Amino acid sequence: MKLIARHSDVTVSEMAVILNSDDALKLGVDHTDRVRVTGDSSTICAVVITDSIVEPGKAIFPSQIMERCGIEDGEEFLIEYSPMPESVRSIRSKINGRKLNGQEIRSIVKDILDGGLSSKEILSFVSAFNVNNADLEEVADLTRAMADTGSMVDFGSERILDFHSLGGIPGNKITPIVVSIVASQSLIIPKLSSRAISSACGTSDFVDTFCDVELDTESLRAAVKKTGGVFACGNDDYAPVGSIIIDAERPMGIDPRPMMLASIMSKKVALGTTHLLIDIPMGKGAKIPDMETAEGFAKDLIGLGRILGVRIECAVTYADQPLGHMIGPTLEAKECISMLETGDTECAVLDKACGMAGIILEMAGMENGRARAEGAITSGRAHEKFLQIVEAQNGSHDLKSNDLSPGSFVKDVHAKRDGFVQYIDNASMVAIAKGAGAPEDLGAGIEILHEKGDRVKEGDVLFRIYAENQAKLDRSVESARSRRPMLVTKDPVDTAPQCMILKRIYERSEQ
Repeated sequence: MKLIARHSDVTVSEMAVILNSDDALKLGVDHTDRVRVTGDSSTICAVVITDSIVEPGKAIFPSQIMERCGIEDGEEFLIEYSPMPESVRSIRSKINGRKLNGQEIRSIVKDILDGGLSSKEILSFVSAFNVNNADLEEVADLTRAMADTGSMVDFGSERILDFHSLGGIPGNKITPIVVSIVASQSLIIPKLSSRAISSACGTSDFVDTFCDVELDTESLRAAVKKTGGVFACGNDDYAPVGSIIIDAERPMGIDPRPMMLASIMSKKVALGTTHLLIDIPMGKGAKIPDMETAEGFAKDLIGLGRILGVRIECAVTYADQPLGHMIGPTLEAKECISMLETGDTECAVLDKACGMAGIILEMAGMENGRARAEGAITSGRAHEKFLQIVEAQNGSHDLKSNDLSPGSFVKDVHAKRDGFVQYIDNASMVAIAKGAGAPEDLGAGIEILHEKGDRVKEGDVLFRIYAENQAKLDRSVESARSRRPMLVTKDPVDTAPQCMILKRIYERSEQ
């Protein structure tokens, strides 16, 4: 049956089309049924039936459906009843606690990619993994099925190195530094990163301020062949079904560990990764609050890697406060580049970057990885490799940190008393930076002038807020006033540990 599309600016969490009751009768559907909507592509939708809101022969769509199906307002489209796919039975089985086999999981993933499952059905699948969990064999099957939905890249090397952070710490800007160090040692490290979902800045958000991050498969392969490394965006060329699952998860705010593991590893499998280091930031306000939880994640990751044929090590890292001094796209880019320019390995950013890169070098068979990593920084080899990668990603080989400027609307936040900085609250800093417009506004963010344990005097600037307009600056300042992002009291407090890496976890049989 063909109808005329009418656009609605209503934002919905569930994909649904509004039909006149006469058309619903002709289709043979009611409000409990599903329909397949087809334009340039197709998707499954729920049905809302009305006698008055829409006239016969037409249907009302929210923007999400029109964009997904490539349908324009006023265009004719095809709509038909969609029977429940067989994969729904498998989802029901998982809800009831049964282990799924590889074929069942592949069928579910295929139906998700092809638009054969509604958002509610995808969420049911995700929730079943959350409630009933999944063993590592199921996660491995899900990982492979997700990887198979996109491009698989062969770099022509027996050893492909990679690095991934579980996130949860603002200012974690080390990825381009780690990649540059490793690639400077004639190793291959094709790093795909993400944009921010709930944070103030993802790696791809700040890298995008100085070079292209959206590389297609051929551009990615060419850049890696030329330089040995990239810091590109993990776009939908690789395991694209993951984005559909994330969209379904977002309204409920859930991200079960099995689904998270599969999402991480599917892009690694797509790139042929053989050696992978996982950064597990641990601390107050981070995703991972304590060592027990960190070790649990590490155990699952290492076990999953064993099944998939990927050697995985994990590094638990300090995350009680933001990493470095800058939060926000342009500010993080400036600090990242400045670290490579100055080569001060004593600072927290380079301490963590050199520690992580050192582990990767040792995984690749090199000795004294940390010393090699620091040597790449102090000699300038890492900086030169960074500029080569930037140029390969259509940036300037003459890029300097001073080329980047944050927003011009600025507000300083001052200490109200003499004393010591007791803590810096990660969640509050993220909220304040987002209030200023980050990550959408590239110049928005925060510069942190004092760290945990610092002695300050009344009137000293604790942190500085940048925005691209006055309204967002005012909003950010109000957010800061409603929170306690930094606490200053008269009592001294322990500072951050000397080494940002708290524990290295790997299978003992490997070394």
